[in-house]
This record gives sequence, C-alpha cells and structure tokens, in this order.
Amino acid sequence: MLITLLRNADRVKIACLAQLVNVIAPIMTSERSCWAQTIYWPFLHASQYGRGASLQPMINSPKYSSTDYDDVPFIDAAAVLGDDDSLNIFALNRSADSDFELACDLRAFGNIRFNEQIVLYHEDANAVNSETEPNKVMPAVRHECEAEKGKLIIRLPALSWNVLKFSGYN
Repeated sequence: MLITLLRNADRVKIACLAQLVNVIAPIMTSERSCWAQTIYWPFLHASQYGRGASLQPMINSPKYSSTDYDDVPFIDAAAVLGDDDSLNIFALNRSADSDFELACDLRAFGNIRFNEQIVLYHEDANAVNSETEPNKVMPAVRHECEAEKGKLIIRLPALSWNVLKFSGYN
C-alpha cells in the first residue's frame, strides 16, 4: 500500500496509518516495555525517505496469479527524487520462494552514487517481534551491489521490503 500511495502522490494528498496496515499496531507496549512490529519499519522508511517528487518507475517483473488477481508482479517499486539531490527507490519482493535481482537503469540521473540498501527480511516468513524478542525482525543495511555505467543490479530477498538510497543527482 505504501508503494501505491507514493506512486499516486499527485492524487493522494493524505493517508492514515490505519489505511496502510489495519491489522495490528506498529508499536506494541506492555507494562514492562515497548517494541516495534515489522509493519513499523516500512512506514518509518516511507516517512523518512519518501519526501520529494514521486517518480514513475518502469517495472518489468515475472508475474503470478493469486485467488483474486492474475498477472501480479513479484516486484513492485516506487521512487522519490528528494530536494537534497537524493534518489530513493522503495522495492518489494512478493515472492515467498525466490530472491530476485533488481536491475535499475539510472543513466538519466548523471553521476548518482549508490549509498546503501535497507532491507527488512527474515528467513522465517512467520517471524514476529515480541516482548521477549523485540528485535527478531529488524532492518539491516547492505552496501553490496553491482554497478557499471549508470546501471545497478541488487538482490532483493524473498518476501522483503527494500529501500535503495542514492545521492549526488544534479
């Protein structure tokens, strides 16, 4: 839903957190502690890195069929060009079984530099954060990618949320 909101920022001017998740609270509390649920992190990332001009990425992805829809792309993405010469790409891998390589053609952005990939992923798709394990599912920062002449290839783990951060666009 976050990616859809970012891609349609020209029409959607405000959205509530309840519209995005509508299942459980992003932050849980008890009398002894508090912890972030996994849904907290994409919302935080969109808030931090989704400011600027929303771009319309062209996405070419393998597809699958679900109970309700056919031709659902495994990879979905949105991009935001920041006022600070940054470019942030938000990418989702919906596949439960396969990692995918995301290939980005960034030649139109001149000498843009890849900074990092923030990835929210856990090998156990049913893993959750809890009071006893508040950091079981946490975002990790990676710096590995293949880049050459304005083209970037980066791995998106199965069932992962990713933020690709770039700087130096001018």
